[in-house]
Amino acid sequence: MKKYDLTDNDINILKNKELFLFDLDGTLYNENKLFDGVLELLKNIKDSNKKYIFLTNNSSKSVSKYIKKLKDMGIVSKKDDFFTSTQATISHIKKNFDYKNTLIYVVGTRSFKNELQKNGLNITDKIVDNISILLIGYDTELNYQKLIDASFLLTKDIAYIATNPDLVCPVNFGFVPDCGSMCNMLYNASKKEPIFIGKPQPDMIYAILEKYNCTKDKAVIIGDRLYTDIASGLNANIDTICVLSGESTIDDIKETKFKPKYIIDDVSILNKLF
Repeated sequence: MKKYDLTDNDINILKNKELFLFDLDGTLYNENKLFDGVLELLKNIKDSNKKYIFLTNNSSKSVSKYIKKLKDMGIVSKKDDFFTSTQATISHIKKNFDYKNTLIYVVGTRSFKNELQKNGLNITDKIVDNISILLIGYDTELNYQKLIDASFLLTKDIAYIATNPDLVCPVNFGFVPDCGSMCNMLYNASKKEPIFIGKPQPDMIYAILEKYNCTKDKAVIIGDRLYTDIASGLNANIDTICVLSGESTIDDIKETKFKPKYIIDDVSILNKLF
């Protein structure tokens, strides 16, 4: 088999991988349009007794909504197939705070807030005296009052957390502002930056490796964003594949410090491994 990678690395070695970590937006689909070859690839991975996990920074949807979204595009999935920045954020808060007695002001979607509440977190969208954490998610229901409230809270001595640093999210006409851009607006007003959870932090990858008892050399992450997807793989010391179907371009890759091991046009190329 020839090298299908756009670098000098031979992708044949990927046949030995047992765990494929897929980003969603820009990697498997764009908005509601599934990319060619995705259904075949997921089937090939399963038929080869290998495992795939959907690893996303997008906190605007709950896992149940992701399951429905993928079903609408022809992918049957279950809760255990996902690990989201929302789940990582919940884990972070539970590990680092007395979460049962901690009130969190949330800038996020209704779906995001419901996921937090289902996992036992105390949240509010009203300004009250005992707020201990300001939490920002990718809020597709953002309004200006939320920004005013968040700016006010950032004048207080409270914890400041954001689900992910992504600046944009791909849509069918290009890109729209993501959580990182919302935090940039708040930085301009407050000069404060949050603790970012999710990719590029390696914790999500570590948790999945531990859950499935998989060694680093048997795992690979596939994504379209250099400073989150690829950076998280580098931080976790697993192999990385950058697809050119989403945000990143060859010129971006030439200029970044987050160099992927493999570069392919889209995930359909990986079907050549099976």
